[in-house]
Amino acid sequence: LPAIALSGGLPGALPGTLPGTVSDCLGLAMAVPLLAAAAEDLRHRLVPDGAVLAVALLGLVRTLAADQPGLLVGLAAGTLPALVAGLARLWGWGDVKLMAAAGIAAGAQVGQLWLATALFGGLLALLLLALRPLARRAVPARPRWLRREARRLRVAPSVPYAVAIAAGLASIIART
Repeated sequence: LPAIALSGGLPGALPGTLPGTVSDCLGLAMAVPLLAAAAEDLRHRLVPDGAVLAVALLGLVRTLAADQPGLLVGLAAGTLPALVAGLARLWGWGDVKLMAAAGIAAGAQVGQLWLATALFGGLLALLLLALRPLARRAVPARPRWLRREARRLRVAPSVPYAVAIAAGLASIIART
């Protein structure tokens, strides 16, 4: 399918546009590494480089095949603020790399990506704050993931921001 899109699209498609089915396929394909990155960040607070690379490559193909403007804008606007957050130790480096890859995939819609990611990140932080009282209680029948999260909330609270980045990018992809 990417070969069809790169060769000029399907017959009947508008010049310079990516046919809906190809764009949908690339968006669905991007869901797999996004889910993998989010799940791994939730579980271990690590973002796998393979997932980041897959998001970047699929995003690059999707953006180039669609002939969308703003590939470099998306890369720069996705990377630079995230880089500042990484240098300030507000974000982990896996989150920085994932946001750069998401910027490539979002292209000119990188502003919407940042807004959606911030909204999802805020909701996630509120959820973790709501779980904090549970972390202090001695509830014997807690599932393993909740025990692990309770320990994290007590020792060194952190937000698995890859979840917010994945949700933000997925919302952008779903609208295009």
